[in-house]
Amino acid sequence: MRVATKNMTTIGLLVGISVVLTRFLGVMVPFAGIQALRLSFGNLPVMLAGILLGPAAGALTGALADLIGAILFPVGPYFPGFTLSAAMSGAIPVIVLRLFPKGETGFWPMLLATFARGLVVSTLNTLWLAILSNKAMWVLLPPRLLGSLLQVPIHALVLYYIVKGVGAYEHSMIGQRAR
Repeated sequence: MRVATKNMTTIGLLVGISVVLTRFLGVMVPFAGIQALRLSFGNLPVMLAGILLGPAAGALTGALADLIGAILFPVGPYFPGFTLSAAMSGAIPVIVLRLFPKGETGFWPMLLATFARGLVVSTLNTLWLAILSNKAMWVLLPPRLLGSLLQVPIHALVLYYIVKGVGAYEHSMIGQRAR
């Protein structure tokens, strides 16, 4: 598989933005005696990579962002399950969006894609956290799902406008090249 330089550069930039948004601008909320919930915009660049470049690029962006963040700025022990979840953050939204008619990236499809990602990734991350902390998953899951679902409309709205802006930019670039 050949990857274009532009795509590699875009993935690298989105990985860097994700690490900064997650590790420096995220807020950890303790629950049941452990750091159970992280509120941040770190998943937005990962989801954006998937939407713009495809599910494989989104998964790669998520996995790299998690690995680099865990190595450079560890919050706890490294656990590969979180890397899998981060990779799924980049793949799930674009897979859900592809269920809609071609080119449909309106707000409601974006909301559904973000909701599906939040539900799957939050459940998996809760499982990984329960394994690591030796706590009952069912105790940790409700507040984590609530926190994730509260972020869904905000993430969907931000993603919708970013994708809309990228589309307008690409359309204007095509127009300039035609002249």
